[in-house]
Amino acid sequence: MGFGKAFGLGLLIYVALNFVFALIGALLANVIDLYFTGITTDPMGFISSLFAPILILPGNAWLTLGILAVLAAAPDAMLLALIVMIGLIVPPILAAIIAGRTGGGKGAAFGAWFLIAIISAAVPLVLGIIAGTLLVDVTIIITYVLSGVINGLFYGAIAALSASEGF
Repeated sequence: MGFGKAFGLGLLIYVALNFVFALIGALLANVIDLYFTGITTDPMGFISSLFAPILILPGNAWLTLGILAVLAAAPDAMLLALIVMIGLIVPPILAAIIAGRTGGGKGAAFGAWFLIAIISAAVPLVLGIIAGTLLVDVTIIITYVLSGVINGLFYGAIAALSASEGF
């Protein structure tokens, strides 16, 4: 039962936090009306946006889109850059910790988060193909899958380390 609980709570926390940070970012960028219009006009794109942050590799989230983007931002856009950085880092870490604490052991916690990462990388790919907004070739598929695998390994290790029990 530990794997299912870790998977369910981890996925719920991850998607909910992505929604909250996207909402805060839309408020700061003053495009909140466009954000909520996207729910009705492009529901597949909106759902994809809840899972798409997993496509950004941890190194890019921490350094390129994180620290360097905050330092390079204009003073009036620095808060938005900081929220984007926090929004790319906090949801997967918190979801991994929750998965680790609720999983039955280290293996279940790692497996649950790894599956969350793979599913989160597959959702934008599948919805983009269905909606016809994503031009699919082998490199796109490999990029999406590799992003899920790399994030699954990185944050899965955090989930395994935060598990309180053994294998």
